[in-house]
Amino acid sequence: MKRLPVHALALLLAGCAAVGPDYAPPEAPEATHELFAGNGLGGDASLARWWEWFNDPLLVELIDQGLANAPTVESAIASLRAQRALRESAEADFWPHFTASGAYEWGRAWGRNATGWEDSLSARGDASWEIDIFGGVRRAVEQQFAAEARLAYSLQDIRVSLAAEIALAYVEIRQYAAQVNIAEANLALQEKTAAVIRQRANAGIVPRYDVVAAEAQTATTRASIPTLRKNLIAAQLRLDWLTGQAPYATQARMRETFDLMSLPELSPKFLPNELLRRRADVRMAEEDVRAQTAAVGVAMAELYPRLTLGGSVGLSSPDLSPWDSYTRNLSFGPSFSWNLFGFGLWRKRVESAKLTLEATLADYRDTVLNAYQEAESAWDACNREAERTQALEDAEGYSAEALRIANQLYENGEITVDDVLTRQSSLLSAQEALVNHRAQLFSNAITLYRAFGGGWADETPQDAAANADPENVPQAPLLTAAP
Repeated sequence: MKRLPVHALALLLAGCAAVGPDYAPPEAPEATHELFAGNGLGGDASLARWWEWFNDPLLVELIDQGLANAPTVESAIASLRAQRALRESAEADFWPHFTASGAYEWGRAWGRNATGWEDSLSARGDASWEIDIFGGVRRAVEQQFAAEARLAYSLQDIRVSLAAEIALAYVEIRQYAAQVNIAEANLALQEKTAAVIRQRANAGIVPRYDVVAAEAQTATTRASIPTLRKNLIAAQLRLDWLTGQAPYATQARMRETFDLMSLPELSPKFLPNELLRRRADVRMAEEDVRAQTAAVGVAMAELYPRLTLGGSVGLSSPDLSPWDSYTRNLSFGPSFSWNLFGFGLWRKRVESAKLTLEATLADYRDTVLNAYQEAESAWDACNREAERTQALEDAEGYSAEALRIANQLYENGEITVDDVLTRQSSLLSAQEALVNHRAQLFSNAITLYRAFGGGWADETPQDAAANADPENVPQAPLLTAAP
């Protein structure tokens, strides 16, 4: 009978279908209402490098510096490299494995038939090749590919989050710096007012109470400045840390005023399903489903026989005799193993893998719903905060005018010093509210870009993992502008 060639047999067996379910993209929960409706700016380029839309070169420089130097990014790159090595090691199971061993011994035995000291030499080579009949190896490789893709998206998510955190810290610095300037300007105004009141009190025009009241408000404003400076330094140190630098490394460059930043026009035109392709956390959840689907196949493959082709070659000599007297051996043949009885062990593992897959699908749906919630909340926050702009600007203008009138009335003796101090306090509060409002506008815009998956690139999970060359990960397509 004519025998089937070994390599043809291996190809035939490897072509068998893998056990377990094949991966299918999970269905995302549908949005029943229109989300983040708008018809203005949007698109891939605005998301790829969204920080450039604030028209602040220093902000762009700091974010690019952080993305290149931050230890969190370096750690994620190292994790991706480690997982890639694991995936490649899993692929090695497709091919034969070879081992070699050898020994030289020198010893003797004692007894009636002992012959004294003896030498012995042995060498052996073994080869084995498990034919992946039921797809256990293929499913394991699928599992490792999914894990690698997940880490690639995790790296992208870290970079996007880092860019947003740097931008938020940058806005905080501008906010606290503006608050310090406002407090110092109001302190100078209050000190000037207190000096005038003191002169009038010395002349007997106003009572001593007016001096004490003015000095009390001046002291209160002066006491607030160290706290504001503390907040400013904390934000500065956070920015240094986020950009991967030592404390105060960026302080010398933070000389520009808050007014240099401009707020992009925010009116996204993304549909919910487009959002899901942009967010790395959703893609990571998809890869979790892919990995667990493959894990079910890995567990099911343990229920089926394993066929292994093996062989060995060796030689030995009990006394280091000439080469032609060495004992040589050669063997080759198939073998199989089968987990027939395990008191339910293997089937329970399959059951556990299937239930874990159900949990992973539920986690995916939760991630999608959370993405919807974050994006819509960020979009609504931008709109609601923008509605306050005109009222806060009016409040500042009216407060300044009210203080001017109050000073005139006080000089004419028509109102008390409490009215003037109240107007001063109102102006300070209005100015601080306007600065905080502007900072919130910027923060909301940053949060919105982050919620929409800022830095998105239209890649499948497999492409994202394949394109993340370990030697060039910092320049991954995630953060490059679309052509």
